[in-house]
Amino acid sequence: MQNISNKPIFIVGCERSGTTVVRLILHTHPNIAIPPQTKILKKLYKRRLIFRDLSKKQNRLKIAEYILSNYDKKTKLVDLGLDPHNIYQNIQSSGNSIGAIGAIIFQEYAKKHHKLRWGDKRPYYIKYLRQLLHLFPDAQIIHIIRDPRDAVASLLSMSWWKKNLMNSILNWKEAVRRGSIIKKHLPSDQYFELRYEDFIDNPEQWIRQICGFLNEEFYPQMLQFQTTAETAIPDYKMEWHSSTKQDLSAKSIGRWKNDLTRQEACIVEKITGKEMIDYGYQLSANGNSMSFAEYTQYLITAIQYYGNAYFVSGADRILEIIYPWAMDYMVKNGYDD
Repeated sequence: MQNISNKPIFIVGCERSGTTVVRLILHTHPNIAIPPQTKILKKLYKRRLIFRDLSKKQNRLKIAEYILSNYDKKTKLVDLGLDPHNIYQNIQSSGNSIGAIGAIIFQEYAKKHHKLRWGDKRPYYIKYLRQLLHLFPDAQIIHIIRDPRDAVASLLSMSWWKKNLMNSILNWKEAVRRGSIIKKHLPSDQYFELRYEDFIDNPEQWIRQICGFLNEEFYPQMLQFQTTAETAIPDYKMEWHSSTKQDLSAKSIGRWKNDLTRQEACIVEKITGKEMIDYGYQLSANGNSMSFAEYTQYLITAIQYYGNAYFVSGADRILEIIYPWAMDYMVKNGYDD
């Protein structure tokens, strides 16, 4: 089997869809290191106009100092347990693009764990795959999809999730929509889609398929990811991921029947019904319907949600024109200093 260990791996999907479990399983692989999720790529990408041309020494110094001064809980870089001064030095010597700087950070994490290949897990990336692929054109994407009723029910139970039912539903719907768009444009060896329920039903089969997709060997210890959870998940996050210390179980499938009201389940199904059918999820047919007030609330929320999404997307495309410098992590060094 040919090893393609230089290709980065990104695990994406709607929040509370099983991305953390898949991350831990892959992190258990002897060749792959995938850290706790951080916010650093998002923050660097949004500030790229400030840092400008990273072939210039003064700009690499500027971004290195930004990372050093933001090595904290806000970026979550501190969760990686790395020496920030090593990152600082490496950025100054080889951080010639935003993508390259992201790669430097994740490569340091892989080195810490004596592994060759790095990846990243952040559900949020599903909505920004086009931008992510600008940074990492050869990235391999693993998209996890979960029954929207379970995903929404789980989100609403999280203390860190501040959005209401309608926004939570739209969040799932948008993640699936973005995935369906990008998979039409990526080859089969770059995009892998997996239903959480199928994975739970036969984890070894699907782990083998993921390894095949990544062109990596399957190792039986990947099924024993629970021991990895003890050290690979920051303590303050364990309350949200306590199930990762237990064996995989179907107990989390269909929990919406207890966690959502009949009307809430009806609203989820009415809004995501087409996507549910497309992905093989059975509608409950509970007989309820959305009221006029609920439908109006949904329309208002959707207008706000997609209005903001299209504004951000449009602004980003304008910035792509304004920002002419390389972002690709594989760009050749072309320093002028």
